Amino acid sequence: MFDFIDGVPLHPLFLHVPIVLIPVTTLLTLAFLVPRWRWALRWPLAIVAVVAAAGTYVTVQSGKELKARVGASGEIGKALDLHQTWGERLLYASIVLAVLAVVAAVIATRTAGTAATVAAVLLAVAGVTAGWITYETGDRGSRAVWCATGVSSGEVTSLEECLRV
Repeated sequence: MFDFIDGVPLHPLFLHVPIVLIPVTTLLTLAFLVPRWRWALRWPLAIVAVVAAAGTYVTVQSGKELKARVGASGEIGKALDLHQTWGERLLYASIVLAVLAVVAAVIATRTAGTAATVAAVLLAVAGVTAGWITYETGDRGSRAVWCATGVSSGEVTSLEECLRV
């Protein structure tokens, strides 16, 4: 289901959803810290976070199918395993972020007091964490792809050195 569409692997297409929407969500969570902006940001933030989590789920599933089809081994296989581990962490982080965004939106709708501030701080922490995990996941995935390509084209002399983080 999450494998190919018209001969194109879905993973490289779907990965743009979390790569774009999670950093946008992170920025919105930081803006949500400003009390006078909470009312305007509450539902757009929740919607973007939920869509980002759904996109992350589809990206992780398509990545698993692509990895199974490619069947890489050796250093590239290890790099893909590490990328998959970070992708699963990102899925959990994006789900937590989406749940907190919806909870914070409901709280901000009902009150402007201490509960809204606590929710905004927790949401910002979750947003920054998800943003960082997005970076780590993308970096590890791109290294796995581009290091292998670089070695085969002669642009990279050592696969191990290229994969070293």
